[in-house]
Amino acid sequence: MSLAVSTFLTPDPALTATAHRHATQPPPVGDEPLPQADADQLLRAIACTDPQIQVDATELREVICHTPAGRYTILTFTTQTGTRAWLDEAQPYGGTYLVGDRWTVVAAPDLLTDLRTQVGGDLEGHHTRSP
Repeated sequence: MSLAVSTFLTPDPALTATAHRHATQPPPVGDEPLPQADADQLLRAIACTDPQIQVDATELREVICHTPAGRYTILTFTTQTGTRAWLDEAQPYGGTYLVGDRWTVVAAPDLLTDLRTQVGGDLEGHHTRSP
């Protein structure tokens, strides 16, 4: 199964990469499980009033939302394996990702840091602020 990676993800060499944890690896001791959320919960958390569905497939749903704060791309997956496969394909292109259980949000690092306080998750990819 191949999941499409959006072309809006472009690398920024000025940003540093952080390591990511694979779903097959156990979480570090004391690490909390990834939070669960659906697209509607994530849209409410970012106060999205006009979501634009880009992909509505069996294994993946992608929604773009422009808010006064900035652009968000919300991806929900039917499996955690699908989430990890998408991230593994997307990360070489750069970007910052907030990752939960079967969902990922792509946005500017500061937007994801703020969103993380509301919905939890792990920051992955390129970002300038520490989680």
